[in-house]
Amino acid sequence: MSSSSPSSPSGSLGSRKSRRKERYQVQDQIGSGGMGTVYRALDRELNRVVAIKVLRPELAPDLRNLLRLKRELVLASRVSDEHVVRVYDIGEVNGQALIAMDWVDGESLAQLLGRVHCLPPSQVCAFAVEISLALRAIHAANVVHRDLKPGNLLIRSDGAILVSDFGLARSALPQDPGFTQPGERNGTPRYMAPEQLAGLPADARSDLYSLGIVLLEALTGTTALESLTPLRLRLLIAHTERDKRSGELRKLAALETVIRRCLHPDRTERYAGADAVLQDLWGADAEPAVAPGHAPARRIRSLLRKPKWRNLTVAALLLTLSLLTLGGFYYTRRNAQAEAVRLYSQALAITTRDGSEAGLRRALQTLEQALSYNSRYLAAVRARVETLIRLFEGTDDPQWLAQARDALHSVGASRLNPQERTLFAARIDFLAGSFPNVIQTLQSAPSLLASSGDANLLLGRAWASSGQLTTAVAYYRAAIRLSPESWRSHNDLGSALLALGQPAQARQEFLRVTRLRPDSPIGFANLGSALLETGDLTAARRNFEIALQFAPSPAVYFSLGVAAYYAREFATSIPFFESAIQLRPRADLYVGALADVLRHLHRDDRARDTYARALSMLQQIAQVRPLSPDELCRQAIYLARLGDRIGATSAIDAAAVNHQTLPDVPYARAVLAALQSHPAEANRYLKKAVQLGYPSALVELDPDFDDVY
Repeated sequence: MSSSSPSSPSGSLGSRKSRRKERYQVQDQIGSGGMGTVYRALDRELNRVVAIKVLRPELAPDLRNLLRLKRELVLASRVSDEHVVRVYDIGEVNGQALIAMDWVDGESLAQLLGRVHCLPPSQVCAFAVEISLALRAIHAANVVHRDLKPGNLLIRSDGAILVSDFGLARSALPQDPGFTQPGERNGTPRYMAPEQLAGLPADARSDLYSLGIVLLEALTGTTALESLTPLRLRLLIAHTERDKRSGELRKLAALETVIRRCLHPDRTERYAGADAVLQDLWGADAEPAVAPGHAPARRIRSLLRKPKWRNLTVAALLLTLSLLTLGGFYYTRRNAQAEAVRLYSQALAITTRDGSEAGLRRALQTLEQALSYNSRYLAAVRARVETLIRLFEGTDDPQWLAQARDALHSVGASRLNPQERTLFAARIDFLAGSFPNVIQTLQSAPSLLASSGDANLLLGRAWASSGQLTTAVAYYRAAIRLSPESWRSHNDLGSALLALGQPAQARQEFLRVTRLRPDSPIGFANLGSALLETGDLTAARRNFEIALQFAPSPAVYFSLGVAAYYAREFATSIPFFESAIQLRPRADLYVGALADVLRHLHRDDRARDTYARALSMLQQIAQVRPLSPDELCRQAIYLARLGDRIGATSAIDAAAVNHQTLPDVPYARAVLAALQSHPAEANRYLKKAVQLGYPSALVELDPDFDDVY
């Protein structure tokens, strides 16, 4: 909405003659965006000029776009504040949907900056206060704007600035619907917070990041933080009047504080809300007070009227040297911190773009450079531990886990709060296979379990990995009570229910995952697994293929191979298993599955070599940590396929200790019995496995038990 020169409405909107008198008489086109075109119009019912946003004709057939337009009205109407453009009606003109809002007689901040390039600190500070007041009202109404930028900030003719355009806004209330599509990133990239660029949900702190970018651009004409440094010198040169210079410098100092904190890459380090921003901005209006116990300047000058020149010269020299030393120390320290923040932000961007091993290695190297500038920079310390954990999860290489443990015991990590340290230590123990340690650590922290969904989720995983699935389910449900929107908790609960032989309940949990994370393959992949366990190979494959459309995934390739295996399409399954192995070469499960296929294709020599390779992988893991019960069962099957019946029996017996209800144990015994040509015994073990939760449909489809079950 602007007062720029009138132009004719484009397309059919201005040329089509209506058969009835429309409420809104279109006058001029003001601008256009992704969702619609904005016009100045006359509201005939109220006899006043308004702005209307008309949905683009090509978007109208999609019901979701009409719902988005209605959502803009609903969310904007929740906010009542003089610094926010009021949206008050939804209707249509010439058959095209629209929303109507107040007309702002003026121009946008983008138009102003296009003319003058940058603004003085006093003007930017005034704008910053009004925008922050608007954001305070918006966030108080449980709305996140998500598209704060100069083009959506309108400057009225009296100089006031207003926030407009709620087209990309979303409700912060969990019960309100959203219309985000898989992989969709809402906003204008130049003004988006790092978490938005990463595809993560935006919150109030994301709007504050956008505010920081807007203020930086208004001050300097750029969005580069480095441009703030020379600005102070330019102000000192430009203003000869002391009072004006002093006022501008105070405003600049307050704005620099606000901008740097708003633009912190880690949103937990930004302001908690707009109120805190306002406190720092309003502080710029206060005159500096004389510190208690200090004489006024005139009194100090009177004391120096009769100096002893030699002593004064020496004192001045010492004072100058002290100031230079302190100034140099402060400058170096400040620059080191700025470099640490820059490198941390760079590492965050790397992991956002590239979660591969190579990308994580680059991010780790960048984080270590950041910590070389400031070893106590908490965000970088935390990110380093997290990156090392992710490297282990992606590679199974024990060196990363050892480094993660060392990083958690570093001096910088000692500044993490105790609960965070406990959770990191439990995660590392979990990945190391020390499940009793995880259980003991977390159960010894009741306050952490009472407040943290992540702690309950991890404890549930430790119980599940120990074969205690029923206990695990209880902690997964506790995690969901604490964090209902946690897709990971729903996902793990679904996996446990699936392992307990409850595929229908598991499907419901995985469906929730697809709704909570529609831009992720995980829900679709696990939904496919649930369908696979009911024997619905066609539907399972369909979901696996949907999951694979997001990105190459070793787990999904493996699942497609399993579906082909149960369909007796052995040759078809080979490239799927090989693709899974290529992406995760240390996974014995994938290698063992390939060996099974080769055996059924009667490629016996290659099958034996592949079983031996899978067995070697488990032996390498056993040198680092104890094998889990399911790993012991797989080890038994590999040994049995290679003819080592005694070793296989020993491995199964080890898995059975304290895990009598684990269905993998009787299943492994059934494999061993079938290989020894004991069909009745194999059948008995298979029935027991099914009673304990092993999918009966998979037993019936399994080519190894055609003559047994």
